[in-house]
Amino acid sequence: MGLESKSESELETLLQSDKSAGFFTTARVLRELIRNRHVEPRARHYKALILANADASCGKPSAVRRLLQEMEDNNIAADSGTLHAALQALAVHPDYLIRQEVLQKLRDRWLTLSPAGWHFVVVGLLREHQFEMALDQVALMERKEIPIENWLHSSLIYHLCEVREFDEVYRLMRSRIEQGHDITPTLWRHVLNQASMADHYALTRYVWQRTVDLGYLHPQSKVCSRVLELAALAGDAEQAKSVFRYIASSEKLSPRHENYASLAKANLGAGDLATAFDVLCSMYQEGMIPEETETEPILAYMIRHKTDHREAWQMLKRLKNAKRDIPLASVHIIAKLCRHYARNDPSVVEDAIGFYKELYTLCPDGADVEVYNTLIWMCRSAGNRTAGMFLVKEMASLNVIPNANTFESIVLMCLDAGNYLSANMYFQDLIKREGSVTPGTQKQIRKLCAQSVDEYAMRLQYHPKILEEQVATTDGKPGGDATTEAEKEPRGFGRTKLVYKARVAYNRERRRRKRGRAALERYEESLQQQETEGTWEDDFTDPTKSGE
Repeated sequence: MGLESKSESELETLLQSDKSAGFFTTARVLRELIRNRHVEPRARHYKALILANADASCGKPSAVRRLLQEMEDNNIAADSGTLHAALQALAVHPDYLIRQEVLQKLRDRWLTLSPAGWHFVVVGLLREHQFEMALDQVALMERKEIPIENWLHSSLIYHLCEVREFDEVYRLMRSRIEQGHDITPTLWRHVLNQASMADHYALTRYVWQRTVDLGYLHPQSKVCSRVLELAALAGDAEQAKSVFRYIASSEKLSPRHENYASLAKANLGAGDLATAFDVLCSMYQEGMIPEETETEPILAYMIRHKTDHREAWQMLKRLKNAKRDIPLASVHIIAKLCRHYARNDPSVVEDAIGFYKELYTLCPDGADVEVYNTLIWMCRSAGNRTAGMFLVKEMASLNVIPNANTFESIVLMCLDAGNYLSANMYFQDLIKREGSVTPGTQKQIRKLCAQSVDEYAMRLQYHPKILEEQVATTDGKPGGDATTEAEKEPRGFGRTKLVYKARVAYNRERRRRKRGRAALERYEESLQQQETEGTWEDDFTDPTKSGE
């Protein structure tokens, strides 16, 4: 049935009561009343049309101002309902100046702003991103004991999360809970996600304790991992344990490498080294091998706090006595700690060797090549070649296959002892295994060999594998000709003294490499004639003995 068939009273009732009619329906009703039936416009008609401008797609703040001005021009007083309708429209289509004009009209007429009007003002400020003014209005509402509706509080929280004002979110949510109000699970979940991604630990911890610990919220795995990492950074062991328990007890989740690492870091932050080692044991018993990135924080903690290496070893022994399975990674941590201390205190080497002899009581499978490498490097840096050779012999007798790092340490240990023959033999073993020498070791070998005129020192010093790093730095190409910056000058500058000196130095280096290659060729011929190659498994050579 069309509007034309309705009575005037029915149209007025439709205009005043049907708030879901929308912008166009309101306009049609008013057109029927005023244009077709010649009803004189009243305040209620203007209120309905102003309220229709609260429509999200068709409303305009300029239309609100125009209608209010038209009422003044027609000597129609804007009552409280009309002005509040204007505030509602301005909450959807905010305009700060028009809103202030409306509020001023309310004050001029000694009209009180209703609770709904307060809400409309705050929403308008939020949409204008005037958050400080919105918060001031909310604080004023609280002082006036005006109840804040849940929808306004939620809207305020969402907007503040968007601009990363998490301190204010934390304050508002705590205040809301203390006042006895409820917060929807959707809002709790949103705040937990946003706060954890923004690394705001206080708010993250509060939401977790109010929801997850009480069983009201079940976050996803990535959120749990972020919360656990934040607890680790804050050194909050209790919170970290709470998050880890939730992950471990959840049917849809299971602890991962990074979760164990975060739990260990949290205990370190709380100063509990023993529990951090226990976390590695739990990880190992679940079938996960602790990786170096997960054990580095424990080593860094012990170095930073100058933890006694003997006490650290006792921690592992106590864990073993408690029927815990000790991962070899825990032993490796203490081996690295001993290596660090041995630089300034050579007596630590003897303690480390004692730990090694007790290793099988903790880890029945024994040491791996990485543990041996760490201990051998420690012996070399402390100048204890006897202990180093003990470890080398242990590796050979236990059939632990050495890697490039092992041979590098042994070669350097031989050179320290002046045993250039053995150094060459171990270096040849390294080459046979297609190993490579790091640039740092190349530099050390050249430096140690340059101090001697021994034939084997010369052969090792000028070996192509030792010269690789040095040659590569001449022009960026292995084996390429060196071109100094001076030689790259424009032709017009002439041949300066710098160019001349650079060329002399380059020719001298080229002759040295030529002599080194010739020495290497003679050395390889002699090896073919003599069966004295000295492989790792067969003819073991003690590098502590000086060469002939």
